[in-house]
Amino acid sequence: MKSNIQPLVLQLINLKAKMEPLEHLYEKTKTALRGAGADTYHIAGKGTVTVSEPSVAKPKGTKVVLDDTALEAAPAKLKSELFRLGILKIETIYTRASKARVEVKLEETMEVPKAA
Repeated sequence: MKSNIQPLVLQLINLKAKMEPLEHLYEKTKTALRGAGADTYHIAGKGTVTVSEPSVAKPKGTKVVLDDTALEAAPAKLKSELFRLGILKIETIYTRASKARVEVKLEETMEVPKAA
C-alpha cells in the first residue's frame, strides 16, 4: 500500500464503522415513515421530510420488438432486404460507464458502535 494513502484508508474504515449502524437505523426509520402514507412533515428549526406515494408499473405505450428466433430462421434474402431498406440495422451496444468503485469491508473483530 502506498504510505501516503494509508491515512485516507484508515479514515474511510473508521467512518464506515461509525456510519454502518446509523445507515441501518436510517433505512429502518424511512421504512416506518413510508407506512404512515404520503405527506410532508416539517419540524421547525430542524428540517422537512417528504414521503411520496409509491409508484406502480403502468403501460406507457407500445414498441415494435424483434423476435430473434424468427429472424434467425428467416431466409437470408429476406434479412438482407430488411437491412437494405433500413428496417433492420446493427448498432453497437455499450456497458454502463461508472466511477471507480470504493468498497469498505470492516473486519469482524472491529467494534461497531450501536445506534440509539
